[in-house]
Amino acid sequence: NTSHPPYCAAIPHSTAQHTMLSLGSLRLRGYAGRSRAPPRGRFCLTRAMAKPMELPSSFTTLRPLKDMVLVKTADSEKETQGGVLLPDAAQRKPTSGDIADVGPDVKGLKKGDTVLYSKFGIGATDVKVAGTEYCMLRECDVIGIMPTAAARIEDVPQMKPCQDRVLLRVEEAADATAGGVLLPSSAKEKPTIAEVVTCGPGKEEDGEHVDVKLKPGQKVVFFKWAGEKMNMPDGTEYNVIPERDVLGTIQA
Repeated sequence: NTSHPPYCAAIPHSTAQHTMLSLGSLRLRGYAGRSRAPPRGRFCLTRAMAKPMELPSSFTTLRPLKDMVLVKTADSEKETQGGVLLPDAAQRKPTSGDIADVGPDVKGLKKGDTVLYSKFGIGATDVKVAGTEYCMLRECDVIGIMPTAAARIEDVPQMKPCQDRVLLRVEEAADATAGGVLLPSSAKEKPTIAEVVTCGPGKEEDGEHVDVKLKPGQKVVFFKWAGEKMNMPDGTEYNVIPERDVLGTIQA
């Protein structure tokens, strides 16, 4: 069927043995961009909700090809923190979920992994199969693997970054100028110094494996707009960025 993307294959009910779903869920609710940390147990990565491509009811299984990953997405946020119900157009969809299947060229992910994935992935496609919503994306757009299927925001420091990404603990922005003038939040310089917490396994380039050169414990300066920011309940900020966005290491 030419209407399906070239990186997946839809299988009719008559030829599918089962729907291949045995998944937990990691709920990431929409707290991105707010000044305070999200409530306990909730993540802050979200992306604008769009209507998914829905396969005909005769298809119950979707199998990814090449380096594609099929992720069962967590539920959308249906109300604001204050309890205001959101219309469908204003609901936000979390960029997290459990891997339902992987293509044959995927190296570092497997079925059942609970993952965070990039909201800016090129070619990421929302699709609904037999009433269940998924996101089909490339392996390179998966940010990291959470330690358990029931992971919470407090588990971010134990997240395993994917490919050449590194997990950073970001230093706090200065509250005052060198002359002692207190700064409002809007005037604080965006922090660009962080400590490396965990490094990914590296990635394939031109047929060769390239390891991440950074090491846990190193202090680094990074490109200020890079990565995916995550705020802990205690206010600690973490960021996951590709190693190429680290500008250099620093020492006291």
